[in-house]
Amino acid sequence: MSDPNVDSSNQPIDGADSIISDGNKSSGERSVVPRGRGHQAFPVLGTEQIERIAKWGIREVLEDGVELFRRGQRRVDFFVVIRGKIEIYDFDCDQNRQVFVIHDAGQFTGEIDLFSNRKVLVGGCTCGTTEVLRLTHDEFQEVLSAEPDIGDIFVRAFIVRRLGILESNLGGSLLIGSHEDRETLAIQSFLRRNGYPVATRYVDHVGDREYISQVFKQQGLSEDRLPAFLCHGEAILIQPTLAQVAEAAGIIERPDTDKVYDMVVVGGGPGGMAAAVYGASEGLSTVVLEAIAPGGQAGTSSKIENYLGFPTGLSGAELAGRAQIQAQKFGAVLALPVSVQGLSQEDQHYRLLTEDESSVCCRSIVIATGAKYRRLGLENDQDFEGRGIHYACTAVEAGLCEGKPVGVVGAGNSAGQAAIYLSQRTEHVHLIVRGDSLAASMSDYLIRRIDRSTNITVHFRCQVCQLAGSTGLREVTWDSQKTGNKQTEAIEHLFLMIGASPNTVWLNQFVALDAKGFVQTGGNGRSASESHAWPLEREPMPFETSLPGIFAIGDVRSGSVKRVASAVGEGSVCVQYIHRHLSS
Repeated sequence: MSDPNVDSSNQPIDGADSIISDGNKSSGERSVVPRGRGHQAFPVLGTEQIERIAKWGIREVLEDGVELFRRGQRRVDFFVVIRGKIEIYDFDCDQNRQVFVIHDAGQFTGEIDLFSNRKVLVGGCTCGTTEVLRLTHDEFQEVLSAEPDIGDIFVRAFIVRRLGILESNLGGSLLIGSHEDRETLAIQSFLRRNGYPVATRYVDHVGDREYISQVFKQQGLSEDRLPAFLCHGEAILIQPTLAQVAEAAGIIERPDTDKVYDMVVVGGGPGGMAAAVYGASEGLSTVVLEAIAPGGQAGTSSKIENYLGFPTGLSGAELAGRAQIQAQKFGAVLALPVSVQGLSQEDQHYRLLTEDESSVCCRSIVIATGAKYRRLGLENDQDFEGRGIHYACTAVEAGLCEGKPVGVVGAGNSAGQAAIYLSQRTEHVHLIVRGDSLAASMSDYLIRRIDRSTNITVHFRCQVCQLAGSTGLREVTWDSQKTGNKQTEAIEHLFLMIGASPNTVWLNQFVALDAKGFVQTGGNGRSASESHAWPLEREPMPFETSLPGIFAIGDVRSGSVKRVASAVGEGSVCVQYIHRHLSS
């Protein structure tokens, strides 16, 4: 068997040498894979491997120029080249076709959208007379299960290909807006968190003005109609909602409303994704309903350094992206953006009501909705949300404040991680802490890094008392409980990491909650009230709420440890109790 990490062909990938290596790229070329990873993105299958796959598909001999799939299609077929070539192409801004990779014999098409029902981002066609092995979407999924070693080759290649697509904006869309517009930032963040390529141009950026002027003239746009989202050069959305953006981009996956799922996970944070991975891998029909993007609050973390098995750390986005692919590989459906509004019981089943007035029926539920960010509580703080106030610290937000002073409010690990990350990209970081120490709420390794940083100033026993600015945040003032003095700094970006409250309003007291609104589980889930009387003779299982078959994990659960690893552990363990519930 050939080594899947080594390109064993005698010929290089046509036209890909200079593109793959990020070195000496000529004008107009776009890197399709990160430097040095071409062998992972474009491996060559051996004869024995192709023969093992062949029993699921059919061989076809196709003429030159046959379209195999086109951008915007869903559930496209998977192709292995037996002889000949397949061109993979994108379109430029003028809708001219641009071939950026040619697959030779032994190579295969596809990237991570083959794991889901999303729209594909690129097109493919034959180049000359070509013999292929064709597998339908469902047949490809069967290969992943039956041939795990070959499936690993596909998964690795697809992940690296998507990284290249994101870096080069292949098959992507254009977003036009303003640096200080909260809707523009929300759309950009939503797309990037969901692994969708988008090029953003700003009307208030000098370098973008000429280009935007041309787009305005071509599309009939104006500044009072922004943000504008041009999807694939086809759909033009003016001031769209996230749901409209997701629909146009093909990100939305809808669950089958006629099906009774074994398990529905509400919330796609680390705990919810862990439940989805373990449930789907163990044969449970699984759907995840997520309102924004996989990863939850952890997905917005710039770097998680104390997660087991990653000594150099990983970003929340990396963790979320890997978990999403892992869950989809096992057959879980990830439906987003889907906001759950209510819950009802029908005989032995539960029904979840969604924002778009549809519903999903299931035998068990995992509540993993986490918590929502706390605000400062100032009179005008909501005026600056998306215009200077941020609740996440990813590359999107950090890119907006490059070289400028910033403020971070909070004393937990999220605040410490944000401060360290921003200190490497901004002029200075003011860490504003209400208490007189970080030791009670922050990991020691973060405290030591903050102490050693010359670019971070910690302001203890301080509280933000005033925000100022007209079109966006311009000044932040905090007062010192120790001295009674106030300090004002020219800060245009303020990152709030001050905790969160449980996201349980949608439950409408359907299950028992504690005094703070967190979901009670296990023995604590048994309420003395008539509305929450435990209906079965058996005792509630760990993580089970006051209703049989409904479980709660992670930050939303009363008494939980607010850590990523804890949520992942709870999500994986609760699946065994779901099996017990379903079997009974």
